[in-house]
Amino acid sequence: MIRIIALVGDYWHAGDDAKVGLESAIDRMPNKKDVHLQYITHEEVSKALDEKPDLLINAKMDQLNPKDEHVITWLTEELDQKLATYVKEGGSVLAWHAGMAGYKRESKYIQMLRGSFDYHPPGLQEVTYMLKENEKSGENTFLLTDEQYFVHCDVDNTEVDLWSTGVDGDSIAGWKHSYEKGRVCCFTPAHTKEGMLNKNVSNLLVEKILWTLSK
Repeated sequence: MIRIIALVGDYWHAGDDAKVGLESAIDRMPNKKDVHLQYITHEEVSKALDEKPDLLINAKMDQLNPKDEHVITWLTEELDQKLATYVKEGGSVLAWHAGMAGYKRESKYIQMLRGSFDYHPPGLQEVTYMLKENEKSGENTFLLTDEQYFVHCDVDNTEVDLWSTGVDGDSIAGWKHSYEKGRVCCFTPAHTKEGMLNKNVSNLLVEKILWTLSK
């Protein structure tokens, strides 16, 4: 049995939309009958990691109340260390869209991801995603109405496998690497339920999940 735990939903991102997108992707997996998917809250992450799941999918930003004067974050120092240890010892993390947003750059989590969200232009834009850098049309590209994430990424210490381009410029949209005994993958699309259900996004999400599990 493949055990996947998933953390979804925050102030800006509807958890139900992410669930629909994630479940659609898992339904495309060749071994979907062997997958046990469990949704957890941020309060349950520590206990869930104790059970050594095969994969943690994080689609939740760090800030719980980003519009308030006093912002509360969920990733404590203790949990930050626990996440890094979990991957070092053979676990895997897939940071999906918001799962790389709002975290402190000095955190072990972001250092482990080797990149994170910087900003996105206001609203939704027409974004072209490219499986090959600068190949802006053809079979290796697809168009999506999406938030185009602009990120920083340690390209020398990871494998970039997805790029994006839009009216505001070009960015990296996906990357992956091993982290001691575990694996880490970052995947920026998509913001809307329609985007998550896009067959290209769904197929790529399957690819990312299978890669994290193929240690």
